[in-house]
Amino acid sequence: MKTIEKIKELKFKLGSRVLIPAHHYQSPEVVALADFVGDSYKLAVDCSNKKSEFIVFCGVKFMAEGAEILAGPNQKILLPDLSAGCPLADHIDGKQMEDVIKLIANTIKKDVTPVVYMNSTSEVKEICGRYNGSVCTSSNAKKIVEYYFKLGKSVFFAPDYNLGINTARELGLAENAIIKVNKDISFTPKKLADSPKLFIWDGNCRVHKRFLMRDSEDFRKKYKTGKIIVHPECDEEIVNSADISGSTAKIYNEIKDSPIGSIWGVGTEYHFVERIAQEFPNKTIVPLKISICMNMAKINLNNLYDTLNNIDQFIEGKDELKNQIKIDKNKKVNARKSLGKMIKITER
Repeated sequence: MKTIEKIKELKFKLGSRVLIPAHHYQSPEVVALADFVGDSYKLAVDCSNKKSEFIVFCGVKFMAEGAEILAGPNQKILLPDLSAGCPLADHIDGKQMEDVIKLIANTIKKDVTPVVYMNSTSEVKEICGRYNGSVCTSSNAKKIVEYYFKLGKSVFFAPDYNLGINTARELGLAENAIIKVNKDISFTPKKLADSPKLFIWDGNCRVHKRFLMRDSEDFRKKYKTGKIIVHPECDEEIVNSADISGSTAKIYNEIKDSPIGSIWGVGTEYHFVERIAQEFPNKTIVPLKISICMNMAKINLNNLYDTLNNIDQFIEGKDELKNQIKIDKNKKVNARKSLGKMIKITER
């Protein structure tokens, strides 16, 4: 029996006790087996509203941690490959996070509010909640930063510099209101503008850093009537040269709703571009460059089957549960607070 058929058989047997969410960047064959698909914001919200006992998360570790933070007391979150991490999330740890918050507060002589990207560790989310901040995603970063600015707060944004600077441009911030925070936990004070100010950590996503201006230029030469749409984790000049920028959900919806015969150059993870090209064959959808998230690619049919089979064996008392994501319950409190703040601001 093929692996796909074995997975379907186990899904049927386990029924509503098991839920399989998948991120847009998963391979088409994994997405086809998922119960729902989305960007990191949709997955966080949807998982928090489900009651399944076992959630098999097809994504990377920070996403599974997010589900664990929001999970009910009897829910178990599993990641088919525990080595599926995120180099962007690893750009800042909890100690660096807290040190920067204190440094900025001492410099501007008032508190600073942290806003951390969903692509961050549970430790960083916990610090964020402790300092009354919020998590954000690429789909709601502008709304959340703007929320704090309207309260007169300065914001420390981490860990992705590109999402931070592109959000600053969307908000129309003055140059002296934007301060880059270096990885040695220093920054050039410049002549600081009146509050609010946006301090941005110098981290990046290697998948989106691969896109260069020449990739956009090559597409423009080949497809004269085509449009370019990119993720805001790309460099500022790439975003500025694109026709549209936005989250994976926005990229998907813009292409889905475009006319038949539309031509798109897409600057984001390749498996996602490949899947939407297959889904909308009556449109020309090409990657600006083939850039694969190798960590997302670690989740595959084989380890998805192994995880479901392990759950089945665990339920029957024949094996211990493997690949479970666990976060200390005391650390969950503030991490949950920061995620809850995001949902509250976004849904208000």
